[in-house]
Amino acid sequence: MELATVLGFMGVITNAYWPLIRERRFLLSGQIVACILMGLHFSLINAYTGAVVMAVAGLQALLAIPLESHPKFKSVYLASLLFTPLVCWYTWQGYSSIFSSLALTLFCIGNLQVNTKHMRIFLILCIFSWGGHNVLVSSYPALLSNSLALLTSIYGLIREYMPNKVINERLRLDAQKNVRL
Repeated sequence: MELATVLGFMGVITNAYWPLIRERRFLLSGQIVACILMGLHFSLINAYTGAVVMAVAGLQALLAIPLESHPKFKSVYLASLLFTPLVCWYTWQGYSSIFSSLALTLFCIGNLQVNTKHMRIFLILCIFSWGGHNVLVSSYPALLSNSLALLTSIYGLIREYMPNKVINERLRLDAQKNVRL
């Protein structure tokens, strides 16, 4: 099996897993690993815009980690958005560059969100843009990755909106104890 395919499928597994992570900093760490794997895959299949976008996206995910604890870091993070038009211009390969640049923009906006519900919505939109890129560069591992990441991202978003039954049950029991006292 070719190295590009192996890295692509490792990226598929990582992209299917990271949307299931609940804690934001670990979710971002999963994105970084996925970006490395998929960036290497794209590089080996000569999809250079995708490879560079993956490098920038990995850097942006890394820069997004401290946003919760250091809100002033936001300006540094937003400066990384300026890479998007530069990457698109520098690695221009036609329509695939437009789709990957749109994906990078949505990725950047998504990771800027400290609320994981909002973050997941932008990342789902990002997956659709990546799908357009991956169809145009004929990357089957990346398309599989998009499909799995979309499914697990939708599940992760639904899970965010579902009430936590354990916590709600504990609150109900505590309320009943307080009424009896």
